[in-house]
Amino acid sequence: MKKVCLTIAALTCALALHAGDIYEGTVVDTLDGGGYTYMQIDDTKKKYWVAVEGTKVEKGTEVRFTEELRAKNFESKSLNRTFDEIVFASNLQYRTKVPEAGNLALISEQVKESPYKQKDTMSVKEAWEKRASLKDKTISIRGKVVKASQNIISRNWIHIQDGTGEGSEVGRIVFTSKELPKVGDIVTATGVVTVDKDFGSGYFYKIIVENATFTK
Repeated sequence: MKKVCLTIAALTCALALHAGDIYEGTVVDTLDGGGYTYMQIDDTKKKYWVAVEGTKVEKGTEVRFTEELRAKNFESKSLNRTFDEIVFASNLQYRTKVPEAGNLALISEQVKESPYKQKDTMSVKEAWEKRASLKDKTISIRGKVVKASQNIISRNWIHIQDGTGEGSEVGRIVFTSKELPKVGDIVTATGVVTVDKDFGSGYFYKIIVENATFTK
């Protein structure tokens, strides 16, 4: 098992149970101090802090890293701050984004009926509500591409909205594909439904449509 040598005074920590595991997420905040860069990571399920040897990383960057150890109630004297929990990591990798990637076309207004629905397609709300019975079936949803992320876990991840749905899941469903439509495109997305899919590294979906193809 690898060890991380820390010179920060008064560090009290234990080796993480998941040392050596690989995680991914998006950097939403950064701090620098004491020779370390502290990154707040959003992995879609939660936000947490990660520390790596001093480096330059911008907010919004998608990163991948290996956990080495984890500290509870870690005090950084250089920052004059105590973290409830922090992960010390190595092997930091950056993922290059395509120009279209990001939340560039989100639909925020909720509607009862999808304005994009056509014959032989269903709304996002319908897919969510019927997901158990749709497992392993091929479905088509017509909507707007609001986010497209390239080559994450050897897949492209395309988020489709049509305005239907409720709460944080308003009109959004994720498709994985070898194809990469542009953000803002109106497409018919067709693929196979998987439910309660856990890809690891924080990628868990109650419903996801895989091996998708897209037509305008």
